Amino acid sequence: MLTATTPSPKVPSQMIALSAIRTEEGCQARMAIRPSVVRAYARAMTQQQSEGGLRFPAIVLFTDGSQYWLGDGYHRVLAAREAGLGELLAEIYPGSQRDALLYAISANTDHGLPRTSADKRKAVSLLLSDSEWSQWSDRDIARRCQVGHNLVSKLRRELSVLGGQMRERKVRRGDRVYQMAVRQADPVKENITPGVDLAATPPAGVTPGTDRLGIAIPAGRLPVFAGAAEFAEARQLFARLAEVLDRIAQQPGGAAYRQQLSRKVQGSNVIFESALVRAAFNELQAAEPYCAYCPLCELAVPGSSSPACHLCQGRGWTTAAAFAACPEGHRQAVLRLKERAPQ
Repeated sequence: MLTATTPSPKVPSQMIALSAIRTEEGCQARMAIRPSVVRAYARAMTQQQSEGGLRFPAIVLFTDGSQYWLGDGYHRVLAAREAGLGELLAEIYPGSQRDALLYAISANTDHGLPRTSADKRKAVSLLLSDSEWSQWSDRDIARRCQVGHNLVSKLRRELSVLGGQMRERKVRRGDRVYQMAVRQADPVKENITPGVDLAATPPAGVTPGTDRLGIAIPAGRLPVFAGAAEFAEARQLFARLAEVLDRIAQQPGGAAYRQQLSRKVQGSNVIFESALVRAAFNELQAAEPYCAYCPLCELAVPGSSSPACHLCQGRGWTTAAAFAACPEGHRQAVLRLKERAPQ
């Protein structure tokens, strides 16, 4: 069941000792603390104190009776400590660190310090990386994080590369929550177009001794597919590299590097990509063995390959792009080989 973003009912504010508030990384929903903001807040707090008292809004805390977890006001707490304050005004609600983190993910979407694109991506990633929250639908997560659902879908695919199968999801319809089946990608269409979406995952059921489509590999072609794990690792590294480069470009220190990157708009978000990284990924993807059979050769002479075949160039196996270039009937004929035992 989805938890409300704002605790209810609203509680009276009270002073709380700064030493009692937890501020480690696990409480932080933003991508990074902005030191310049902390210093600016600290100067303002010092000045306001000299003028008679703070005018900053109350922070939001959650407590389990022994710990105080920060739900909103991370920069304000750090600034108060830098300004030498001993306590801060807070709204305190019952709850755990998870309650505080879930609240923090939605905080400052329409007030306070504006979130960067990296902040939004981290908020979404926090939910998608959690065993319970990741079951929510893309639209539910998007509403929670106040982002476009396309961003949620993209990050879910990227995380599935690192974490294996996509988890089941829950979707709300009115006052009821339903379990939503998650369909794996169609193995015929999956990853057949080179691109730096970097969301390519082997279809369900692929095991050692089978190709990317789950078809048993003939004994003579097993060495060709022996490097499948290295190709998968390389795809994951490209995905992680693309994400890190985008985070660098989103930061103030990445201004000069940002000028060397291509700019892509996805919904309300701007993503920065390296043309060199895209080209290198495309080259890797275009060369990776995909299907253990050439559809053209298999239909012409089952179990063999033709040295004159323009599709596989006599290799007998095909890449994703070559497989996709075949007529639908040829591809479906090869997919029926899943029932055949290795030769």
